[in-house]
Amino acid sequence: MNLARVYEVLGLLDDAADLYERVGRDRPDNAAVLVRLGIVRYGQSRLEDALEAFEAALRVDPRHLTAAVNGGLVASAVGRHDDAVRLLRGAVGAHPGDVAAWTGLADALRSSGAFDDAEAAARSACEVASDDAQAWLVRGQVAYDRGAFAQAEEAFRRAAQLAPERHEPPMNLGGLYHGLGRVDDALVHLTHAVVSAPQEPRAHVNLGMSLLLAGDSAAGFAELEWRLREPAMRGHYQRLDALPRWNGESLDGGRVLIALEQGIGDFLFLSRFVPLLRARGVTTALEIPPALAEMYHHAPGIDEVLIGRAGPERLASFAAHLPLCSLPYVLGAQAAPDPHAVPYLRADPKRIASFRARFAALGKRMTVGIVWAGDPAHALDRFRSCALAEFGALAGVEDVAWVSLQKGAREADVLTPPPGFEPFALGPELADYADTAAAIMALDLVIAVDTSVAHLAGALGAPIWTLHGFGKYWLWGVEGARTPWYPTMRLFRQTEPNRWADVFADVRAALGDALTRF
Repeated sequence: MNLARVYEVLGLLDDAADLYERVGRDRPDNAAVLVRLGIVRYGQSRLEDALEAFEAALRVDPRHLTAAVNGGLVASAVGRHDDAVRLLRGAVGAHPGDVAAWTGLADALRSSGAFDDAEAAARSACEVASDDAQAWLVRGQVAYDRGAFAQAEEAFRRAAQLAPERHEPPMNLGGLYHGLGRVDDALVHLTHAVVSAPQEPRAHVNLGMSLLLAGDSAAGFAELEWRLREPAMRGHYQRLDALPRWNGESLDGGRVLIALEQGIGDFLFLSRFVPLLRARGVTTALEIPPALAEMYHHAPGIDEVLIGRAGPERLASFAAHLPLCSLPYVLGAQAAPDPHAVPYLRADPKRIASFRARFAALGKRMTVGIVWAGDPAHALDRFRSCALAEFGALAGVEDVAWVSLQKGAREADVLTPPPGFEPFALGPELADYADTAAAIMALDLVIAVDTSVAHLAGALGAPIWTLHGFGKYWLWGVEGARTPWYPTMRLFRQTEPNRWADVFADVRAALGDALTRF
């Protein structure tokens, strides 16, 4: 045990884990060994193994506080939110005076979407230890999730007063101000966070996002490279450890693997940069999400596409790799908006014709596709998605045939539409994004929240009205109705966080103008 601790302190985590496992085999009833093993596995970014070790420790000692709290935190990190809540409820039940158990529970509850319960747990944390900075941080994060931004600001400032040396309070304040569009304030606090913790990846990433929003692309993309040092991303890219990273240098014809990361919306946006790599004298293979396989099968400027992530046998054929989101950083000034580069995706003409024939049956009306929700697993989905009921504000607009393009968890919402607004449910006929692309090109207009369909329509050069909820994404800027990245996109912004009524009032007025020209 002592030798393992020495290895742990020295950072020799593989050796430490081997010894802890050996001691654990000899002493399977020793919870302390299992807890140390879990901590080491976390340090190795082996999160599932870490959680297994903490759970094993709790089977030996159900009241072990460190095992329960750490187990809950790791369970949240791997997306097992129900397990996290279970473990941390056990911790506060056994140790009701422990502030770490309460803050962990509040954080797990907010990750699971139980915001009212999360608020109650965060309040309990502050009552248990009113001078604990972490309790006030979590209370601020819960308030942010609930849209109580003034309360969030107050809680983050309280945390900053209690722990001026920590980077988390200014980082959270910076994130809040970023979302509110107060870019200068965001940069002040996020810079402070980076100075306080120069090796903390999340602080750099948040600063990078605000730098991009401020228009400083070079510094912003450089800061975003720190995302690759986050534990989850390190685990994600371990498969590429044996493959050198490409940084724009000549490879004498060698092939570069563009490695998949982030969501489909980011992929659709960033894939525009892949053809630019040919000017660097390299050929590329682009890993793509399976749902986009048909869409990118003949995408111009891309030498090869790989469905999903390449296995070890394929990796050996590449000279280097580059994570997809690092393309703008490596390309530098080349990664600038180019209106002539759009459209950079194409839909299948035969599928377009098929959908046009379908829509002809809707009469001589403007055909408008709608999407009201993104992936519910997205960290900010509660701010970007809306209820289908919000589209009820468009009921009664004459000469419009509404078509639902919604897919995923909220697709069935179309079966219970708001009164007077009954879209044609096309979702069941859309097997993949190639189908959705063809449907978009057969429609007169698409109105969508900020999700992958908005990026798809923009990449196709189709008319798209994007409903932009709370938060500021650098692609859309702080204000204005246009983005240089997608010339055919028009932005409709919330004037007040979490309030969609004004957005749809603006959309209804714009539809009236569009119909006069239809």
